[in-house]
Amino acid sequence: ETSSTTMSFCLYELGLHQELQDRARQEVTTVLKNHGNSISYEALHEMKYIEKCINESLRKYPPATTLNRKVTKEYRVPFECSSPVLAKGLNVLVPVYAIHHDPDYYPEPERFDPERFSVEECAKRHPFAFLPFGEGPRNCIGMRFGMMQARIGLVYLLKHFRFSLVSHKMRVPLKINPSSLALSIEGGLWLNVEKL
Repeated sequence: ETSSTTMSFCLYELGLHQELQDRARQEVTTVLKNHGNSISYEALHEMKYIEKCINESLRKYPPATTLNRKVTKEYRVPFECSSPVLAKGLNVLVPVYAIHHDPDYYPEPERFDPERFSVEECAKRHPFAFLPFGEGPRNCIGMRFGMMQARIGLVYLLKHFRFSLVSHKMRVPLKINPSSLALSIEGGLWLNVEKL
């Protein structure tokens, strides 16, 4: 479900930003042409812009908005002004959605910008400022599989179809369903799908 949700949010943003969709489709066309029009493992990993689009979707709409962790040993949090201590056994919530929308890490956080995930931009950020799969030994075991599913799905869809929003049914900006456990769009996703 998280892979399909990620693809849905990505298609929403690409439907809203046609120029980004065209750029992603151009990459798909070019790379597939170099690989005999086969959606192979190697071809998928050459599609860096598709990966940026997926990562930006995961940043803006993380499937898990918080991470639950238990402190296994006393830890002094490094702050400049004070040093609070997290006691062993304490349950901690890591606010993934808030971190992903923090303007200190992501200027204009509501803007969809896949270039936030260029090699240069990623190098400027704290490594834990992007946590769609968690981090460390307790991160999501299905991360690689989920990313591959999302890549394959988006590549196939962008190769064959053009997407745009059904303007009378979609809000811009979209509204998140407040009663859903996983991040989802209130009222669902409504897209025009045009065969290429």
